[in-house]
Amino acid sequence: MTIETLFLLSSGLFLGWSLGANDAGNVFGTAVGSRMILFSTAVLVCSIFMVLGAVWSGEGVSRGLVELGSVSVLGGAFMVALAAVIAVFLMIRTGRFRQHRR
Repeated sequence: MTIETLFLLSSGLFLGWSLGANDAGNVFGTAVGSRMILFSTAVLVCSIFMVLGAVWSGEGVSRGLVELGSVSVLGGAFMVALAAVIAVFLMIRTGRFRQHRR
């Protein structure tokens, strides 16, 4: 694997991290905050199920990228993931990506 390939995959890794962190905070935030479960337990459970979800559901994303055709798959995927991660990161930072509390 070349340095260029690792660089192009970096936006996907950052996107996965930011979406995963936001989802984990929504799911386990109250339980960890009220000390129902330990932070390390929440991290372990989230990590296991996020990896399983990526392995089982990642095929559809790969198939969609293959169907793009003439677009450079790696370069196109990098730009799409980079644009998405910048949007998600900014929404999380400004507080506009949280669930509404009742």
